[in-house]
Amino acid sequence: MTRIRNVALAFAAAIVTISPAAGGSPVALVEQLSGNPAGVEIMDYVETGRVIRLGARQTIVLSYLNSCTREAITGGTVTVGTDQSEVLSGKVERTKVPCDPGQASLAEEVAIQIAGRTFRGLKDQ
Repeated sequence: MTRIRNVALAFAAAIVTISPAAGGSPVALVEQLSGNPAGVEIMDYVETGRVIRLGARQTIVLSYLNSCTREAITGGTVTVGTDQSEVLSGKVERTKVPCDPGQASLAEEVAIQIAGRTFRGLKDQ
């Protein structure tokens, strides 16, 4: 009985730990990468609480949608925040960029109404 209870508690803790990051809305865009940090690619949107580990020579550039902050981060552990990142054991350079934070993202009601299709490699007829 104790073993089942411990497994159930461990499972519940894993769900609680994962769910805030999984259900959050994007707060920043990955503009540039150097090196190959695990789990992140160029043009990925990242949510609050996401942790990105960079090697000593790896860099990432994040643009925050609501605060108009652009960060160039080299090395260390990056934790994505709502307006800027928390960087441990790394170097960060922040700049403010001109933007209109109210226009950075679509309202959910509007976003679900928009669709598009791209065709590539079609032959002329």
